[in-house]
Amino acid sequence: MLNLKNFNLINMKIALITACLAGVAHSKMAALALKKEAKKRGYEIAVEEQGGHKIPIKLSKQDIAESDIVIIAKMVSISGKERFKDKTILDVSVNQAVRKPGLILDKAEDLISN
Repeated sequence: MLNLKNFNLINMKIALITACLAGVAHSKMAALALKKEAKKRGYEIAVEEQGGHKIPIKLSKQDIAESDIVIIAKMVSISGKERFKDKTILDVSVNQAVRKPGLILDKAEDLISN
């Protein structure tokens, strides 16, 4: 019998926003760590890096609509949080995302499984 709880995890789609003061080192490291962990688990992930008043690549409306969860890894407030009002959101620190990306994705799995 197919377990529908686990079925969602097989095809999990993540929208990730990272934000640090300058938008350089910490945002990029957090994005890289979570992308690597997501790929290892077979998940799709779309990334938006914010910081220094710049958003070089913005999540598309489609990225957001198709996501099962929005992960916000931040040191500072993010721009455009209202875009995610109907989505499940997991707020974490950038440092936590860099150091423990597996734990972050475990939490994301728990949130969308319940």
